[in-house]
Amino acid sequence: MRRIVLLMMLLLPMLAMAKKKSTQYDRGNGKVYLFGVSQQLTDSVVYITFINEVDSLDLMKKTKFLPFRSEFSLQLKEYLEGTLKEDHQTACVYFATSRKKLSKKYYKIKKRYLDNSYTRIRTLEGFQFRHPLDSFVNE
Repeated sequence: MRRIVLLMMLLLPMLAMAKKKSTQYDRGNGKVYLFGVSQQLTDSVVYITFINEVDSLDLMKKTKFLPFRSEFSLQLKEYLEGTLKEDHQTACVYFATSRKKLSKKYYKIKKRYLDNSYTRIRTLEGFQFRHPLDSFVNE
């Protein structure tokens, strides 16, 4: 009986240390707000999305970058190319953990395009960003 108790006392700390470390490809606990801007470099039309909230996503700890940021811009690009038949789009995604911070950035970028008389802004009302891991679950 003593051997079993001693064995359990030795194994318990090892099990605690063997806890799974999270990676950038795991689901997070936080919320991230983001919006996208897309433009064909030879055209004067700029497409901009509304600010979207994505749950279960945390920024990377050391760099504070958005994981899956290339997948988010690819979602916007594929939406424009598939739904609106706009080819050769260059998409960019802006993000923040605070809606207030992102709203400032949103209006600053929108004002930049509104001040330019050569560009026209089109807002994408039907577009929603989704968590990239959701597409793996649905397929």
